[in-house]
Amino acid sequence: MWSSGLDRHYSIAIIGAGPYGLSLAAKLRAANADFILFGRTMSFWRENVPIGTRLLSGPVICSLSDNQFDCAAYAEANGMSLPIAFTGEEFVAYGTWFQSQACPDPDPRTVLYTTREHQTYKLQLSDGAAVTADHVAIAIGLKPFAFRPPQFANMPAHLVLHTSDLHNPSEFRGRKLAIIGSGQSAIDCAALLSERNAEVEVLVRARDPLRFNGDHFAKSFDRSSATSKLKGAIRVFLNKPEIYRSLPVPVRDMWLNRMLRTMADQSLIQRLGAVRFGLGRTVTEALTENNQIRLHLDDHSIRTVDHVVLGTGYRVDVDEITFLSAELRREIRRHAGYPELNSKMESSASGLYFIGAMAAWSFGPVMWLVKGATWAAKTVSRATLAGS
Repeated sequence: MWSSGLDRHYSIAIIGAGPYGLSLAAKLRAANADFILFGRTMSFWRENVPIGTRLLSGPVICSLSDNQFDCAAYAEANGMSLPIAFTGEEFVAYGTWFQSQACPDPDPRTVLYTTREHQTYKLQLSDGAAVTADHVAIAIGLKPFAFRPPQFANMPAHLVLHTSDLHNPSEFRGRKLAIIGSGQSAIDCAALLSERNAEVEVLVRARDPLRFNGDHFAKSFDRSSATSKLKGAIRVFLNKPEIYRSLPVPVRDMWLNRMLRTMADQSLIQRLGAVRFGLGRTVTEALTENNQIRLHLDDHSIRTVDHVVLGTGYRVDVDEITFLSAELRREIRRHAGYPELNSKMESSASGLYFIGAMAAWSFGPVMWLVKGATWAAKTVSRATLAGS
């Protein structure tokens, strides 16, 4: 499908073959656009998301298109019933099927360096070849933005893992682990590891009990009340990308932080019986010792564990996109690390688009979720095709 020849020109180059990249590629293919898709299909979900993870959104919301290649079509084509919620493995299977039906095979070469000259982008590839494009859409997902607190920054990768490195929890059977954090990924990993007979303690900076969403978290009010319905309607309204983008900057900041605040799904509660929790505890120092990690905590206690798992989330930062030239990165206006995007999802570097979590400050928290992929695909395909 792809050629290693030098300087093949395309109208559009997509970097990243996860949900957002695939959804955009399907839109462009349906429009007979001249484009190329770089990446390995669903690689982050296939290689990084912990086995056994369940998506919080149902399959209908996780569809990568709103036509014949949605989740319902996938289930019908494979003679199956859709589950209430996909596991990571089931979502990979759907994404792989979607790619085979709706997209060309992605070009598996890695984009090493991207520059722009006279409004044309040049992408240097891992085999020494290069292609050029009028537009570039970056859909690289979250992996480059995994946050490691300073006290763990230089620790061995096999001893200190981010939750996005914990693909196979079964490898830690019988091991002793400390998980740092109290969000969805941290608590989900705690459940998965303890179910595989690992000894798990979750260390949480806050002294208050963990926060869970869902019915358990919301027992204090009646969901059928007029007030609750109004709050729900406001939430849905503000999470619409076009509405969110029109909000004043302080309101955007507040709403994005509120929607992304640390919280775990209440369905995990029943799976945490074997997990210990250290509330109000902060790691002040981490040291390696005999192929283990010794954690010094703020109450002067010490934990010695086989591995530390960082459930510390992700921090979007344009400067972490190292395949963009320094000149391009400097040209991109940003807010708190996020690129500032216009209504077409285009950055201040003309012809350079960002989709997925990188677009969240401009278009809201839905961009952190799979369900934002179809909206982003429609927006960017419309913009790039109009400019071609």
